[in-house]
Amino acid sequence: MNARVLVLMIGWLLCVVAGVACSGEDVLEPFDDIDVVGRDTNPEGDAYPTDDWGMRPRNGRTPGQRVPNFSFQGYPDSNKKAGLQVVSFADYYDPLQLHHKLLFLVGVSAYCPHCQAETRDIVANTREMQDGGVRVVQVMLEGGKRGRALSIVDLDRWVDAMRTEFTVLIDADARRLGSVAYIAAVPWNVLIDTRSMEVLAIASGVLNSREAAEVGITWVDSNSARP
Repeated sequence: MNARVLVLMIGWLLCVVAGVACSGEDVLEPFDDIDVVGRDTNPEGDAYPTDDWGMRPRNGRTPGQRVPNFSFQGYPDSNKKAGLQVVSFADYYDPLQLHHKLLFLVGVSAYCPHCQAETRDIVANTREMQDGGVRVVQVMLEGGKRGRALSIVDLDRWVDAMRTEFTVLIDADARRLGSVAYIAAVPWNVLIDTRSMEVLAIASGVLNSREAAEVGITWVDSNSARP
């Protein structure tokens, strides 16, 4: 065995022992983000509203549209041990406020430092927001490298690195949300009144999560749900 082959073999063994990729970059299989069958009723059996679906937010006295009842694959409460589960927006429809008042929806890309920064802020305030009636749902639109297809590894790494405790879902290349909304930048933040699933507000860029949640909860507490 010549010296060059020996050096290459030693290098390969070191990579294996260290548990890292030897190719210089992980080869990640794109996530097959197929359409999945979700639920059209909430946990109490109430049918999700079917009129005026869209993502136009409220404008003064003009009501916003209702977020369409999309269904995604992902990790409810970031529980990876249970494997991928199907989550529908109908799961958050709560006309009587039995479980919560506001859905804080956030679209993110794993490579985006601004998304990472906002997520750390959300993680720090998750318990407080939940106690106040807010449910956070993140939807991953792109993976860990710009231009590379989103993979399940990107989702797993995100949940682990960010230490999320809220639900994180996959919507590869925004194929669902992007069909009804123009997502110009991430993080993409949406406040939704869970009594009616009306879109109250949309904002791109890093938000103070606690302040954003307080604005949404204050509006919900001060206004009746749309019919």
